[in-house]
Amino acid sequence: LPRVDGKVFAITGTTSGTGFVAAWVAAELGGEVLLLNRPSQRVTDSMEKLKGIVPDGKFSNIACDLQDFESVRKAAAEIKSQYSKIYCLANNAGIMATPDRATKDGYDTQMQTNHLSHFLLTAELFPLLEAEAEQNGDARI
Repeated sequence: LPRVDGKVFAITGTTSGTGFVAAWVAAELGGEVLLLNRPSQRVTDSMEKLKGIVPDGKFSNIACDLQDFESVRKAAAEIKSQYSKIYCLANNAGIMATPDRATKDGYDTQMQTNHLSHFLLTAELFPLLEAEAEQNGDARI
């Protein structure tokens, strides 16, 4: 994979699996990684692991509970207040085989976590992706 020095990656669901590896590889190749997860001990533990694997990596935790639209909006606002562009938005987080419950926003937890909140996050951050593409030729979702 090519170097990604100076590029900003926003990744949901980075406490394990594909999201964790994506954060690791992006940082190892010089990217700055925004870790979007709901607050938990798993976030703290995974951050420690990432810093151990990539000691010089640039990682930032951003609270983002995909089962709460207001939390998604706050996460997007925090990113927009600190960055004028992002190179990659990886809508990675997901849940499955959960009990049939509604979020406080009134949607099925799995539907909101896996789809609706990612659409909202993408819509909120799209101008930053466009800014990256205009300046450097491309951006990724």
